[in-house]
Amino acid sequence: MIYYFSGTGNSYKVAAQLAQSTSTKLADMSSVAVDVPVCDDAVVGFVLPVYAWGLPVFVEQFVKSLPRGVRHKYVYAVLTCGDDMGYADVLLRKALRRVGWQLDAVYVVQMRNTYVCLPGFDVDSPDVQQRKDRAFGQRMTHVATCVANRAPFDEREVLRGAWPWLKSYVLRPLFNKLLISDRRFSVDASVCSQCGACVRRCPLGNMRMGADGLPQWHAGKCTHCLRCYHICPHHAISYGKFTRGKGQVKINL
Repeated sequence: MIYYFSGTGNSYKVAAQLAQSTSTKLADMSSVAVDVPVCDDAVVGFVLPVYAWGLPVFVEQFVKSLPRGVRHKYVYAVLTCGDDMGYADVLLRKALRRVGWQLDAVYVVQMRNTYVCLPGFDVDSPDVQQRKDRAFGQRMTHVATCVANRAPFDEREVLRGAWPWLKSYVLRPLFNKLLISDRRFSVDASVCSQCGACVRRCPLGNMRMGADGLPQWHAGKCTHCLRCYHICPHHAISYGKFTRGKGQVKINL
């Protein structure tokens, strides 16, 4: 079984290819979060994006809901990130340990940048995106081989980046406290076509269409995946002034 969470499609792409390579079933965390099934597979994987050098808030909640004390022969995680991951794997290992699960190995796959909600953060340039695309196939072949062989943890398989402790243990808590909120999301009524794509595709059901035909947030379940921002066909959604002039990525889910 591979449990995955994906906001803009990066982690889904990894999970789908890994499932095909290893003949494994997929389970979307956002679909099974209410009642996580007990998985008796010998090999269990988690595929998820790195948010602020840590875990998405939703994934933290999902891990807490896992059946406790279940033993598997091999548990691994594949983390996707645009640049680096800090100590996100350590945070995941600790979260799993609290429910009696052991994380045996971690792999990182560098994907397209999708975070656009702070100054200096934007989608990748075409050249950077092409470089990542070229490296993707080879990296996935390597990860699938390691999983098939139940390889142990290897520090060379992760991408911590500069100042990982500062990022994961100082900046990340501040980020979660100050920025993980849907309060700054808004829609430009002059551009919005009222197609409802953002509402239908929100993975956590955090949106609805208002009486005026425009999308609304504020259901208290936002994990800041930015799917609503990137999926809008008219680029009508913004996150305060942070996303002014920022790009979008194509959603493939």
